[in-house]
Amino acid sequence: MKLRHHTVRVALKEPFVSNTGTTTEVCQSVVELTWEGLTGHGTARGADPADVDACAPVLAEASSPYELRHVLGELADAGVGPVARSAVDMALHDLLGKACGQPLHRLLGLDGLPVGPTALSIGACPDDELLARGRALADWPVLKLKFTPDDDGSRAGLLRSVYGGRIRVDGNGSWSPGRALHVARALHRHGVELLEQPVPPGDVDALRYVHENSPVPVYADEDCTGPEDVPRLAGRVSGVNVKLVKCGGLLAARETITLARRAGLRVMLGCKLESALGVTAMAQLAPLADLLDLDGHLGLVGDPFTGATVDRGVIGLPTAPGLGAVMTTANSTNYGDN
Repeated sequence: MKLRHHTVRVALKEPFVSNTGTTTEVCQSVVELTWEGLTGHGTARGADPADVDACAPVLAEASSPYELRHVLGELADAGVGPVARSAVDMALHDLLGKACGQPLHRLLGLDGLPVGPTALSIGACPDDELLARGRALADWPVLKLKFTPDDDGSRAGLLRSVYGGRIRVDGNGSWSPGRALHVARALHRHGVELLEQPVPPGDVDALRYVHENSPVPVYADEDCTGPEDVPRLAGRVSGVNVKLVKCGGLLAARETITLARRAGLRVMLGCKLESALGVTAMAQLAPLADLLDLDGHLGLVGDPFTGATVDRGVIGLPTAPGLGAVMTTANSTNYGDN
């Protein structure tokens, strides 16, 4: 199998503000993997090009995409990080589906299972803008508010004053345990259904403290980077947010989901602000999840791919073989060997 890749920058329609800063564009690696006349695509935001380059010799030695698990194990053993592995994993799964002539979700036995609605995220913004967004999105079933350290929960009440649907809040590690509980109590009064990563990652005892005392279910995001984190999170949170770039791709995501289920944890599938290719890849696993947060491509301008559709929270998966995402004409000739 031959690997080629390049880096693309895609602008956002409007700046997105969260605890981690203001994002105006996303930079991601796009991987092309060819075998027997077929092409698989993968992508990952923030992948180091040198890390992607390091995947090429391993892939060149592989005889087919049917060696997917072996190849990904070799990449991990070679020290390739999860972000680059995620892009290659995605391309391998795309190639595997095309080799079998089936959409990936069907190949995985997930066809026909129910898929819940995805949330739409609203970044930190002035009150008047939040009210306007809440009114404009009245028919969207789930909204997710990004909070910052200064938030005390009142923004959820402001949104609730104009929006009757389900509300989730992402703290992005904003608070101390005590402050997180203060916020959680305010969120409970406004009918918020979950609080994601209220404390900085790395302290699971702090997560457990908030989880055991919060009236709102607590989910781990940054503290859940893959299958190896699930055992230490069991009993310390209500659920986990699984993302491809954190765990290293679809194979590791499926393993994380399986372990989370065995540990009694609920599962959310998430994404970054990223191309439709990455979101469409994660959406293949949507039937396995309790909750979805797969809106990362909706605010992009000039997305190099089309794929899964989202209509007022309802996800429509492509039916073409593989991931079903298609590179747009404008970006179809951008590849160069790296």
